[in-house]
Amino acid sequence: MAKRTHKRNGEKLGVAIGLAVLFGVAGTGHAGDRFTLTLNGEGVKDSKTGLVWEQAPDKEFDVWSASVARCATKTVGGQKGWRAPTKDELATLIDPDRNDPSLPEGHPFANIRSDIFWSSTPHPTDDILAYYVSFFTGKVISDQKSQTRRMWCVLGKK
Repeated sequence: MAKRTHKRNGEKLGVAIGLAVLFGVAGTGHAGDRFTLTLNGEGVKDSKTGLVWEQAPDKEFDVWSASVARCATKTVGGQKGWRAPTKDELATLIDPDRNDPSLPEGHPFANIRSDIFWSSTPHPTDDILAYYVSFFTGKVISDQKSQTRRMWCVLGKK
């Protein structure tokens, strides 16, 4: 019986290690070295920037002003103080060699795929425009604030 229990524990460990490598939270891959799950798995710390991102941004589409405001009211992983990221902060997540999504291979994020996410950055000369990042193409683009997009909230310095 002890042998059988040992085998099951070994199988569980093997499965756990396999899942960790698959989701980029362990192993030797670049994304695994860069991203660490935090806040009970609801946040992802980016060692490149020091920012903490939502592990799974909500799927709500909204206009720019409502999306920016929603971040300020969020509690993720028991943590308050979330905000909308700048276009430059969102762009740090982009892997220019990948698309659909334009994220590093092995990243631990969910609910991303090829969606478009607002940034907090308004256009400098046209007050009806703001910037967003397409995680299909990896491009930073401006569009009318009245368009509906998703928001990927961040915690940390601005």
